[in-house]
Parts: sequence; structure tokens; C-alpha cells
Amino acid sequence: MKIAIVGFGVSGAALLMALKTSGKLEEDLQVDIFDPNDEPAVGLAYGEDSPHLLVNAFPTAMSLNPEDKFEFSKWLADHYPEYDAKVDLVPRTIFGEYAKERITPLLNEENVTYYQTEIVDTDVLKENTSTSYQLKDAEATQYGSYDSLFLALGTPPYQDFYQLRGLKNYIHHPYPVIEKLKDIHPNTRVAIIGSGLTAFDLVNYLSHEKDLQQPIGIFTIVPHFNSLRVPPYQGSALEYSLDKDWIEKEAQKNEGNIPLNRMIKTIDQDLKANHIDLTAIREEYDPTHLEGTYHTYFGQDHPELAKLQAYIGLLSGHLGDLYMTLSKKDQARYHTEYAEMFSHYQVRLAPDAVANMYQLMTQEQLFIVPDLMEIDPQEQFILKSASGKSYQADVVINASGFDFNTDRIGEDNPLLAKLLDKGMLLDKDKRGILVTWPESQVISQKYGPLDQCFYIGPWLANTHYGNNNVNALVQKADEIVRNYLKV
Repeated sequence: MKIAIVGFGVSGAALLMALKTSGKLEEDLQVDIFDPNDEPAVGLAYGEDSPHLLVNAFPTAMSLNPEDKFEFSKWLADHYPEYDAKVDLVPRTIFGEYAKERITPLLNEENVTYYQTEIVDTDVLKENTSTSYQLKDAEATQYGSYDSLFLALGTPPYQDFYQLRGLKNYIHHPYPVIEKLKDIHPNTRVAIIGSGLTAFDLVNYLSHEKDLQQPIGIFTIVPHFNSLRVPPYQGSALEYSLDKDWIEKEAQKNEGNIPLNRMIKTIDQDLKANHIDLTAIREEYDPTHLEGTYHTYFGQDHPELAKLQAYIGLLSGHLGDLYMTLSKKDQARYHTEYAEMFSHYQVRLAPDAVANMYQLMTQEQLFIVPDLMEIDPQEQFILKSASGKSYQADVVINASGFDFNTDRIGEDNPLLAKLLDKGMLLDKDKRGILVTWPESQVISQKYGPLDQCFYIGPWLANTHYGNNNVNALVQKADEIVRNYLKV
């Protein structure tokens, strides 16, 4: 049997690890892996870059081994004892080092072949009742046929709200920062679009590495910041109801769908059982401006918030299954009424990065414009706010988040664009890739669900909801390999 994995960042690495830990890599099969990048297993997020870019999850939530959730923590304690292996948010490059050390030996196994080449097309081969797959790279070399195909085709491109892409001194995608921002000199006036995790990355890097003489401008239409990751909850085990058994039973009761109100009621019951007062927590920690965020978090303990974050961690492990049991109407209602609040408490900022940004602001080395309206690209960029003020910048750096619209993939991901165009992949409401659930099986225009063809990664965010983290990808890879891959 022959298996192909196309794309070998964290998602692809998680698939190979799942093949190993499940015992299926020992079977009579050949695994061929295709990726054009120089650094296998890390992708863009964890490759060679500045040590000032931090992960936003505790080490205990970043193991690549589905059978040992503390593997990265133990590796970190052995290799970098200066970090607390339970609570420190470490540089991304350190996780990348772990990933390469853990995965590289698997690439050297006799039945694994790694091709550092870019796949540009994939064909479905049908013969009677059997389905197989053939690949073609940029040099027109063909590979296959393959009995099973895993697609792990990277992350979506960044948004381009102000149609600046292609303009001089506009940096659309800022990673790796050591390459993309290398030409910024001390007198450069820098404007950053966005206020999420990427903006904090950029400020952390620029303030530590570039000795800027001009204040950094943060321009956004969202005048508040996400919650911070506080030290983890250390108390007794939390009550948690919405596991796979609960989901299966509730779905059977309701003909496959679980009403959103039923989920909310069960979560409320769990919170009460755990003595988590969500109303009080929201009064203290709901979104606010940078100064308010800083003063809320620093100089005090946060045991109640830590408990809520621990509960959300349990919930996050089942988000994909929960989301896919909602009706279309309830999915839309969730996004309208709950998604923003949930994201605020699930996607958390690194405290050191927030403290750094706040200190820069108090020292007048950074300012925030919360009402950006438009950007006029002249000799310098003119950024205009709703309050009528204008600001000049020599360089504009984009930190506005992912664009999941499949119509705008283009040159960012030629293979994904090609497979969508030819109908081998279908989009889900122009917001990512459509797959079956929970199998994560590709659905084609011509053949419907494709036998033994799977997709994994951030492009499934409209199906595998909340999957933009290592733990979710590792869990999904393990589930696919153990339950749905036929060997």
C-alpha cells in the first residue's frame, strides 16, 4: 500500500507521527512525503525566525505525540531547563527544534521517502470500484499512484482590507520576520495593521531588534485586545460534560443535530458545578483597551480566570464535533451571539508581549489608533482615522489575520487553487474547504466523497472549528489515521 502526504508543516508531521504511534507505519506500506520547504515538520509558524516570537499555548498543550501529551514539556525541561516546562510561553523556534528532532528520525525509516519538491497537481484515478491518486510536481515529474492521499496544504493568506498588496514598502505577510523586516532601519516610521497575535509578534520583534527612533503605530478597527494567558489552573479535576459520549447521545436524540440552546444550557450547568461565575469574570476581563488590559492582569492573581481557561481547554478538544452537530441556523447564531466572546477567552495573548507593548506606549514609543478608516498610498502611506486624524508611515506591515475566502487564494497556494478550480476540492460557503465529518474526507465535484483522500489543517476552520493550534491538529491526525485510514 502507498500513502502520500502533501505538505509537511505541523499538520503533515502530526500525520506521520500518528502513523508511527498507531503502529500502521510498521505495516506493509510506503509513505511518500512532499514539501518544497527547507525545514521539514515546522511550517512557517515554527521555522527559523526571531526568538522574540512566542507560542501562545503552554508546553503541556503542544506535544506532537498523541500518546504522550507531556512529551514536549519533558523535552523542554531536558533541553532548556531555564524555562518552566509547565507554564512558560517559549519562543516558537524552540518548538520547531523539538518538532524537527522528533520527526526527522521518522523520515529516515526505510518505508518513508521525503521529496523536497512542490506538487502542482493531483489527479483522481478511477478503475471499477477502486480509487487511487497521482501527483505531479513543478518539473512535471509524476508520482504514484497512491492508495491513500493526505492533503495538508498550509495556512490561508492574510487579509488585504485596504488593497495594498504589491505596493512598495507594504509587507503583506510578515513571516519570517528576520527576512521580511530585515530592511527596516531605525528612522523608519512603521504602521502595523491589526491588533491580534501577529501585531504583538511584530512589536516584540521591532522593539527588541530594530532600535526604532520613531514610535510604532498600531492601526485597527477593533479597539480592544484579547485576554491574557494566566498561569494554569492547579485545582481539582473540573466537571466537564460535553465529551464524545455526550455528543453522540445528544445527536441521536435530535436526529443528528444538537440545538445550540442545549449546548449552552449544559455549559452553564458545568460552570455552576465548577463554581465558575462567568458574569463576574466577564465584568472584570471582557475586552478593553491596552491600558485597561494591562492593569487588569498585572500585579494580581487570577484563579477564577485560570479555572475558566482550563474549562475552555477541555471544551476546545471537542469544538469540531460540537460545531458540526449544529444546524446551519444555529451555526449562524453562534457566530452572531457567541463566537466573539468565546474567541476572546480562547485565543490568549502572551503576558510578556502585552507588558512590552504597554511599556512602549507609556514611553511614547508606540501609539494605537482604534478607528482606522482608509490608507492612501502616496510617496508615504497616509493612514486616516474616523476621528479625522491622519498619520504618515514609511512602511506598512499587515497583521490583519487570515482570509478564508477560497476565491482569493491565487498565487499564495497554487495547488489548492488548482484543485478547487478543477473540482477535486469544494469550498464550504467560500470560507474554507468542504470535507466530511468526522472523517475529514475530501469531497469532489465529480465523485463526491473521495475514498481514502483526507484533508487536515487550518483551511478546515469552517468545519474543524477552532483547529488553529497544535493540540487540535495532533488529535485530528490521530483520529483519522486510527479510525478511517484503511491499511
